[in-house]
Amino acid sequence: MTCISSTDFSASWKHSLSADFQQNGVAAGSEPWVSEVTKFAVNGETRVVVLSADGSTLAAGVGDEIHVYDTATSQLLHTLHGHAGHTVENLEFHPRGRRLAAGSTRHSSRTLEALVRVWDLDTPSQSPDYLDDAAREAVTAASSILLQRWSTEDLESADLQPQIAQILSVAQAAVDVRNGRVLPGNLPSFGARVFSHDGRSLLYLPDRQNVTVVDVATLTERFQLSGHTDAIMWAETSPGDKVVATSSWDRTVRIWSMESGESLRVLKGAANQSWAGAFSPDGELIAAGSGDRKVRIWGVDTGELLYTFSGFGDWIRSLAFSPDGLQLAAGSADGSLRMFDLKSGDCAQSWQIDAKKDRSARSFLEIVGVQYTSRGDLFFCSSDGRVFGYRPSQNLKWEFLRPHLVNGVWFKTFAVSKDGSKLISALCSNVGIWKID
Repeated sequence: MTCISSTDFSASWKHSLSADFQQNGVAAGSEPWVSEVTKFAVNGETRVVVLSADGSTLAAGVGDEIHVYDTATSQLLHTLHGHAGHTVENLEFHPRGRRLAAGSTRHSSRTLEALVRVWDLDTPSQSPDYLDDAAREAVTAASSILLQRWSTEDLESADLQPQIAQILSVAQAAVDVRNGRVLPGNLPSFGARVFSHDGRSLLYLPDRQNVTVVDVATLTERFQLSGHTDAIMWAETSPGDKVVATSSWDRTVRIWSMESGESLRVLKGAANQSWAGAFSPDGELIAAGSGDRKVRIWGVDTGELLYTFSGFGDWIRSLAFSPDGLQLAAGSADGSLRMFDLKSGDCAQSWQIDAKKDRSARSFLEIVGVQYTSRGDLFFCSSDGRVFGYRPSQNLKWEFLRPHLVNGVWFKTFAVSKDGSKLISALCSNVGIWKID
């Protein structure tokens, strides 16, 4: 089997669909309902973008920095530097918008180091001045020794100060971890909401098989959720924050008390690794996608398996309930999206990228980022760079082709405002903003 790179794929791939949105045999129209407002440059590749709850502020992960912008003016409000040496891969605004959770990773000596930092945007601390002072003093101290062997031109060309400052910034992160200002671990992924709905708690993974629930104000541990026997992929609190759900490669979804951390139910049925999950808007149902190419829905309070949906050609790692809770949309790694009606149990929509002509394309066509707006519009993206929208109320579709995202983090490369009026997207070294009519 011949392997191709993502760069080769993006250069040769010709996008087409084998199944598109339709209602009662009428193909979806493409009348304008999403329009570009602006596009602005950032200094580096943007891997992740998120919006505040009120849509007034956006944050973008750019290398080891976080850039925070005013969405109305595109003005840069803050540049957050506390992730030196790490790549920012996950972001989420606090429900009230004045805090920002960031997850970053760094590969070092065959290990992956991950950190979680919570920023207060009212008082966003920058790199401490004493680190800059220390870097200058270190260069001064070293120069007298180096000049015994180096020329002045050698010393100047070495440009030591920024390199020493980088080393000190990495050391500062280690000190912050030691003193409880930064959490060692990862934020839940695959579209998971990392803050509780009331904003009091944050979920993070100190290791692959446990979730820690911490108090946002103090970053102190409330309790730990332990019991999974393989890696946890997704974790989130229910609407109303009554319970926490976790989905794991051990083929189970677990329900935990948000009050005590007690394990309440273990939901089984998956014949392969369990991936992304989603709560229904009323918190009564929990859905999870699996590597066995099926989506299952259980009752949260009873643990009863209510639905098993199939028809996918690969794993399902992105799910969303409609605002009225009557439909579930699911994206698969086979380039398909399916929408299921929970009243009838039928597949209401089957959308599919045509990959039959190029079997090697399947590894580049996963459907992720599935999300509904409060208006009922559906948005998602494919890992070949496209963002798609569908408005069921008018049977209208929308599509936008982005520049190829090198090593992009697919799951948060675009975001939609809570009121459904605004969409933002990472565009390599730019960020774009669209208006949703």
